[in-house]
Amino acid sequence: MTDETRVALKNYEYLLREYGWENVELVWHTDSVVYGSDGCSDIDMLVRPGFTPATECLARTDD
Repeated sequence: MTDETRVALKNYEYLLREYGWENVELVWHTDSVVYGSDGCSDIDMLVRPGFTPATECLARTDD
């Protein structure tokens, strides 16, 4: 499994646990992930470390 895939799965799992499976949806025709009552992001955000608290420790910081 690639690091990018691992980050995406961790972010997606976080959204599912935080908002419930009935409130998280991948909308493929618009390349969006919709979550909660008003959350919406580009689906590419799932691969970004730091998108959710589940991957904050993987985000790079320039000190």
